[in-house]
Amino acid sequence: MTEFVSERLNINASCNEVYSFMGDFTNFEHLMPEQIKKWKADQESCSFTIEGLADLSMKIASKTPDRNIHIIADGKNPIDYTLDCFFIENDGNSCKVELVFKADLNPFIKAVASRPLQNFVNMLAVKLQEHFA
Repeated sequence: MTEFVSERLNINASCNEVYSFMGDFTNFEHLMPEQIKKWKADQESCSFTIEGLADLSMKIASKTPDRNIHIIADGKNPIDYTLDCFFIENDGNSCKVELVFKADLNPFIKAVASRPLQNFVNMLAVKLQEHFA
């Protein structure tokens, strides 16, 4: 599995607030880049199309309150992947967030997709930070 790790960013909200927001896929639409189309979500799962690339779907596999949300690929996906959202308490009013995307990529796909996937996890973290600014 190839691992893509976001920058660990400070968020101006408690771990509980950020965990609650990230624990509901209906909130993710606000974090997605413009290349994401056909967004569908309920609280526990979502599906979407990355324009010109692939259809993806995922679901929340497990949650550790205020610490971690583990998301896995669901249904038909071109690759197997996971996304972990880690929350680290700073104080009662802020926390740090780190996103870790792991994907099973063959060498060809890895060469093509590494930069976009790294940009994706970094952009997700930045958009989350902006949401709570």
